[in-house]
Amino acid sequence: MTKKKANWWLLTVAVIWGFSYIFVKMALNAGMHSGMLNAGRGTICVLGCIIFFFPQLRRMTKFDFKVGLLLGIINFVAYFLQTDGLRFNTPASNAFLTTMYVVLAPLLLFFFWHERPRLKTYFVLPIAVLGIAILTNVISSGLQLQYGDLLTLISAIFWALQIIYFGKLASRASSPWVIIFMIALVQSICGWITALTTEQATFPHIHWLQAMIPVVLLAVLVTFIAQGMQLTAQKYTDATSAGLLLMLESFFASLLSVLMGYDHLSWSLVIGGLLLLFANAVMQTDLHSLSILKKH
Repeated sequence: MTKKKANWWLLTVAVIWGFSYIFVKMALNAGMHSGMLNAGRGTICVLGCIIFFFPQLRRMTKFDFKVGLLLGIINFVAYFLQTDGLRFNTPASNAFLTTMYVVLAPLLLFFFWHERPRLKTYFVLPIAVLGIAILTNVISSGLQLQYGDLLTLISAIFWALQIIYFGKLASRASSPWVIIFMIALVQSICGWITALTTEQATFPHIHWLQAMIPVVLLAVLVTFIAQGMQLTAQKYTDATSAGLLLMLESFFASLLSVLMGYDHLSWSLVIGGLLLLFANAVMQTDLHSLSILKKH
């Protein structure tokens, strides 16, 4: 797979993640809390991996198990905090703070792995952050760090770690589906423990049919398909490019909201989206190959 194709795959993942905001909100509105939501999506994904990829699972190595366990814990904490934060803050604040992993990933790479960001990263990242801020109307409404915002911001740290470890460790696994199985298994176990110990009082108030439909869609599209594409594609691109492409989830979430009638087309959507697209175009372009920049 070429880097160009890998980036197209990651763009598709961002579209699917855009849908996930709607699915999560539907499940929360049906009375389901974060623990049960993660338990359901994890369990469904585990069953899917066993049914479709059992031969690969049988060849799981000790390295696969350790990496999958680490990524599973990171993934569960990130999803749990992000989903729980969405109960207390607005979708705009949640989307903006979640996609801060784009900024955090290269910073974590620099401080803990001593990998210096590319020069154009310093130009692109502020534009990307500004685009998300405009897109989600955070600038006009004012971003106040409430409890839900704090949970979401902490989740962004774990999303940044997942981006990094996907590229550094998961790419060396025997099969991406082994890692996805381990992530889903940890998600399922931790989700059930959380749900059964802290959320039992909420069970009678859950509208199970309304909640399970989006949970199934989350499990199949987001955890199973999108994560498989992400794991495969990140072998062939860098962490910063992956982060910038994946953060387009907030743009696609807004666009889907307009198309489905949940929101109206606004200047913030247009301007913020264009800034994000511009940031990604700059990041994906080899500036030295442009004839206008070549030395004659």
